[in-house]
Amino acid sequence: MTVQNQPAGTRTDRGFNLAASWYVALPSNRLRRTPKAITLFGRRLVAWRDGSGRPTVMARACPHLGASLADGRVVDGTLRCAFHHWRFTGDGACVAVPGTDRIPRGARVRAYPTAERHGYVWVWYGSAEPMFALPEFPALDGGAGFARGFRLADLTGATVRRILENTYDPDHLVELHGLDVTDQPSLRILDGPDELTGHGPPILGGAWMGAELTWPAYTGRLGALANLLGINAEHFVLRVDGWPAGQRITYWADDVIQYRLLLATTPVTPNRTVQHIAVALEPSGRRLRDLRNYLVHRPEITVTSNQDLPIFNTLETGDRHGIYVEGDSGIRAFRKHYQHWVQRVADDA
Repeated sequence: MTVQNQPAGTRTDRGFNLAASWYVALPSNRLRRTPKAITLFGRRLVAWRDGSGRPTVMARACPHLGASLADGRVVDGTLRCAFHHWRFTGDGACVAVPGTDRIPRGARVRAYPTAERHGYVWVWYGSAEPMFALPEFPALDGGAGFARGFRLADLTGATVRRILENTYDPDHLVELHGLDVTDQPSLRILDGPDELTGHGPPILGGAWMGAELTWPAYTGRLGALANLLGINAEHFVLRVDGWPAGQRITYWADDVIQYRLLLATTPVTPNRTVQHIAVALEPSGRRLRDLRNYLVHRPEITVTSNQDLPIFNTLETGDRHGIYVEGDSGIRAFRKHYQHWVQRVADDA
């Protein structure tokens, strides 16, 4: 398939510029026994758990007379509409209509491929079946010794692409985040997932894209603070291992892992996207050092995210292209990759 850049301002799916991919529907702890109304991909959906606890996400309107299925109840592992008690299974099929044994033709609702992992309910968007498996990230499940961590979730005024391309923008680390270093951060697009370890199985299906960000020791006031806290280093490395709607990230200081981070997205409506961050800190085996790292990295990541949010919330151009300079090579590469997956969205997504 030939990959071409989308014309400036072009959007898909009722105003979205969404890639075919896995997205976070909601955190797992927000979906309990009661069906929950959610808005995702600009669509009114309902999330619920069947009799075994498996999550389902499907269209919210009952095909009978349009009642909200979010007002219904889970009965015998099916979702029962509150209006006339039609019942639906997790694949969207109607299996019971009171007063008749005959199920009307077309009595089903749109159900999305759904998975639950790392404390989130995920939904596939873009085709009837996923084009690649939901990426795994063992660090968030306590794998490889990672345990202590934290999570952030912020509703932004940005698109999915805008949030994720930020990782490929080394220049903003200096200008926006005040990264005071002796030399400019540099970015290298990785050749393949074999350059990354510890993130879980490789992301397949042509969905993978990765990069490495590097910068030298902190200087100035930031360097003085980093020296005081004992977190400065000769060099820092951030490796990104991503798919079109999310990223697995590892952060090193002098070749010692500090933490692994999951960046994921929830597209609510055009230009309204939830940014999810889940962090697993690398344990040192020393309680006081681990506590120090937690007390340092949690505010560090929180402050950095909060510096990005005002920019995200006031972007004027959606996903339209801007004027590129030399330092934007990473952004351009990511945009090309992302738009390739926008073009793979099926007409009936």
